[in-house]
Amino acid sequence: MAEYHGAKNPAWGRFLIVWALVLLLLGGAGCYLLYQYLGVYEVTRPDPVMDDFIKNTELTEIIDMAKENIPFELTEFENPRDLYTSYVEAIDLSRAVNYRVNSGKSEPEHIVYDVRSGPNLICEVFLEPDGDTPGFGRNYWSVSGVQAAKITDFLSSVTAQIETVSGTELALNGVSLTETYLSGKPKAIQDLTRYEAEMENPPHFLTYEVGPLYGEITLTDANGGSVAPEGEVHDGQVVYHTFDGKQDLTITAPDDLPVFINGVELSKDDSVSSTLGVFKGLELYTGDADCLTTTYRIEGLYLTPNVTAVDLDGTEVTPIATSGETLLFFYHGEPETEALMYSVAESFFNAYMEYSAHAFEYTRYANLLNKILPQSDLYQYVFRSQEAMYWASGTQTEYNDLRYENFHMVSPYCFTCTVIYSADMTAKNWYEQYSYKLENAYELSFVSTNGRWLAAGMNVITGA
Repeated sequence: MAEYHGAKNPAWGRFLIVWALVLLLLGGAGCYLLYQYLGVYEVTRPDPVMDDFIKNTELTEIIDMAKENIPFELTEFENPRDLYTSYVEAIDLSRAVNYRVNSGKSEPEHIVYDVRSGPNLICEVFLEPDGDTPGFGRNYWSVSGVQAAKITDFLSSVTAQIETVSGTELALNGVSLTETYLSGKPKAIQDLTRYEAEMENPPHFLTYEVGPLYGEITLTDANGGSVAPEGEVHDGQVVYHTFDGKQDLTITAPDDLPVFINGVELSKDDSVSSTLGVFKGLELYTGDADCLTTTYRIEGLYLTPNVTAVDLDGTEVTPIATSGETLLFFYHGEPETEALMYSVAESFFNAYMEYSAHAFEYTRYANLLNKILPQSDLYQYVFRSQEAMYWASGTQTEYNDLRYENFHMVSPYCFTCTVIYSADMTAKNWYEQYSYKLENAYELSFVSTNGRWLAAGMNVITGA
């Protein structure tokens, strides 16, 4: 029996050929599109933009950019920019710079790179689409900003606890401490003297707490002196005590001059001595005037006191000398007395300095004695001093400052004043010459006898 073969269909063959060509074209188009996409993908990746930025920008320049964009805030006692600057200055910037995407902060159109020098985080660099697109829904990227690392997230911090007395002026890193940083209630002080207990705002014990602090801490007092911490940082806290102990004060003033401490008048109960000073032996000339000078001693003050004095006519008098914890008040100057007696004081002091500089010259010696009350201690001092002053022979004096002040008429026959001077001295004797600076102040008293004004007393003023 013969085998049957169906008739061939030419259309099917053509279909297969066409379909193969279509698949070939589609495959080619797909490959082309893939090639194009891969090209677009490569030029729209953010990494090459970051690579180029790091390659062409110095690290120091990147840091300068970061300083203009600080992402953290601090207390008023620290400056964020300064803290960041100190942080990067402590880093070895010679180490290799590395960077990677911070996936936790990045978004589809906002890429964040962490930049490090070695292991140390320096800053963050932001990339954003630049507005142009090559297609395929992709974007070109550009650097949109640089931000300092938020170093407060990983730097250790401390809290400063400062224990002090109210009224004490303190500054932390140059910024004054205010009640904003007080911790707890003020504690009363039980043993105040009346000069502080009667103040409008008596002193109390206070505690300040300031934190967090990340950088160096400098605590200074009213004089700019540094206050050291009590010890090392413990449990994130550093403690300062600014109360060094109670203060004592010595005040010397004319007996009839009211003196006040913190607005409270000095009590005679606090006086430790009284003396006539430059008026000793001059009762005949001072008459009924109160010429005593009284010294007061006040102990146990917690604050630096505000000491004032008011003359009998209501004029405030400032101390003419301060030495350590000692204040010396004198009478308020009287212009009328100064006008009348200035030449008397000047004539005596010139003679005194001339004699002091040329002790071997009898003319100057006699001239000085002629200006001093014969029966006074001052006269005896000068009379017996010639041998003791041999070294000063030939001294040249050049004044830098010379002031006659505080003229006060004690009685019609007695007045007092002060002399303050600073001078460069050049001393000569038979075997050498040397120069030195001399600063002194004196309290002088003068009396009128037989129509002449004579010096009668002379005391050194310490601390003027």
